[in-house]
Amino acid sequence: MAVQRELCIAYVSNQPFAEQDLQPRIEHHTGLVERVRELPPVSFSYNGQQVDNRRDPVDFLQFWLRKGAHVILYGVLGVALAAALSGAGFGGRRHWALAGLLVVLVGALDEWHQTFVPGRTGRAVDVLVDLAGYAVMAFLFSYTARKWHRRHPEGYGDD
Repeated sequence: MAVQRELCIAYVSNQPFAEQDLQPRIEHHTGLVERVRELPPVSFSYNGQQVDNRRDPVDFLQFWLRKGAHVILYGVLGVALAAALSGAGFGGRRHWALAGLLVVLVGALDEWHQTFVPGRTGRAVDVLVDLAGYAVMAFLFSYTARKWHRRHPEGYGDD
């Protein structure tokens, strides 16, 4: 599963921005765009670019969709890496820490690679978004697993 996630990241990372631009699709959802514009004002700078729901709601939506994709992709990649490392004998919390380091490494290599793709930029801050995605997903996975094990102390069973 970790290899599949990495291949997905490599494929998407190699696409020029023009092929990934979601704005034309978002613009077709006029009701959603207007609802975002009507939200209380949200405006911030991200790596030198202004993100503002009232000034440019389409760009605002695209920003959150793209960062959400980072969070999900790298979160799933990290949990898959942690599972693989756990199966390879890295017990305790070491597999979680090592998976986090690998997420940072893959994210940094991905951002560096994007500097060579037309219309793309590599941003160090996106590596932090990737790591945050892993941290959230690892927490949710651990929490859910602990809760499941409390309810099913007998394990998976042999059915």
